Amino acid sequence: MWYEVLGMNNFLVSLYAHVPELEDVRIAEVNIHDEGRIVAVKFDMPYYAERPPKKWVELGNNTVAVRIDLSAVQEITINSSSLDYRGNIEIFKDEAELIVVKITGTINALMKAESGFIQSITGYSN
Repeated sequence: MWYEVLGMNNFLVSLYAHVPELEDVRIAEVNIHDEGRIVAVKFDMPYYAERPPKKWVELGNNTVAVRIDLSAVQEITINSSSLDYRGNIEIFKDEAELIVVKITGTINALMKAESGFIQSITGYSN
């Protein structure tokens, strides 16, 4: 599964009975930092968590947002002609053991990095 190649994934796993594939998700951000050596991608999960924290339930949250950070980035390609970023996200390791994040949809992006982890997981009301 996509989350297994990323560090710090325990909280995500605890939220879902089965962590969903990232199909037709809203892409909130693609941020490039430190002259391209770090890339952050923030997206909404396809559906709400089956086991949300009590605080999220009390706040009436209905959407889970995940931010992943990639570091020691080796390659970045981004192309879009839309202002509504949605797509499928694939996250896997290639033959060189680089983490590959491939987004296809209204935004097309490809990032390859030496490491990646889940930076944050937040709930919000959408």
